[in-house]
Amino acid sequence: MGSIARLVNDRRFQWFIIGAILVNAVVLGLLTLDLSPGTLEFLRLIDNICLGIFCFEIACKLAVMQGRFFRDGWNVFDFAVVAIALMPNTGGLSVLRALRVLRVLRLVTAIPSMRRVINGMFSALPGGASVAGVLFIMYYVAAIIALNLFADVPEHFGSIGQTFFTLFKMMTLEGWPDIASVVMVKHPNAWAFFVCFIIFTTFTTLNLLFGIIVDAMEKAKEEEVREEMAEQGVELEAVSTELRIAHMEEDMKHIKALLTEIRDATGAAK
Repeated sequence: MGSIARLVNDRRFQWFIIGAILVNAVVLGLLTLDLSPGTLEFLRLIDNICLGIFCFEIACKLAVMQGRFFRDGWNVFDFAVVAIALMPNTGGLSVLRALRVLRVLRLVTAIPSMRRVINGMFSALPGGASVAGVLFIMYYVAAIIALNLFADVPEHFGSIGQTFFTLFKMMTLEGWPDIASVVMVKHPNAWAFFVCFIIFTTFTTLNLLFGIIVDAMEKAKEEEVREEMAEQGVELEAVSTELRIAHMEEDMKHIKALLTEIRDATGAAK
C-alpha cells in the first residue's frame, strides 16, 4: 500500500496522467474526422489505452484513500467521467459516446492552477447571483423604457424578447453604434438612453461582477495555501491580509511609543 501511495503522490506520475489526458484530447478530436478505417482503428486503440490509464489511476487512489476518496468533489468528478466512458455506447446509450470528451475536463482536476480558477468561480456564485439579479432588473426596466420610446423601430425593439436581445448586443459593445444609428434617425436624442444603459451595465455592473470573481479566486488561492501549510504542520490564522496589515501597523505604533518613552526616560536621567 505504501508503494501505491508513493506512486499516486509522485509528481512524475501526475505529469504522466496530464500527458495522457492531453493525448486523449487530441485523439478524441481526430476521431471526429473522416479518416481511413485503419487510422480510425489505431486512434480507438490509443483511446482505449488512455482509458485504461485513467482506470488504473482511479483504482490506485481508491486503494490509498478508500472512503476518503469520495469526500473530495474533484475525485467524484474524475470517477464519474471515467465511469461514463466505461458504459456501453450502443442502443439507447449511444449518446454516452459524445460524453467521452468530458475526459478532457480532467485537466482541471490535474492542474492546481485550473482547479483554483474553478474553485474561485464556484465561490463567486452567491455574489455573482446578486449582481445578476441587479443586472436583470436593469435589463427589464431598460427594455420597458425602450419599447415605449422606440416601438417604431420594430427591427430592434419589436417585442420584449427582441428588445432584451438588442440590449444584450449593446451591452457587449458589439455593433451598438449601428443599432443607435438606426434608432437616432427617428429619435435624435436616443443617444442619451444608449449611453446611460452602456455605462450602468457594461462599465459598472459587469466590472463589479469581475471584481467579485477575482476576489473569490484570491480567497480560494489563500485557502489552498492554508491547506498546504496545514499539511506541513504550520497553522495560519484565519484572517485576511488587510487585518494582518492592520495588526502590524498597531504593533508598530506600540513599538514607536515604547521607544519614545525609553528615549524620554534616558534624556531625563542625563
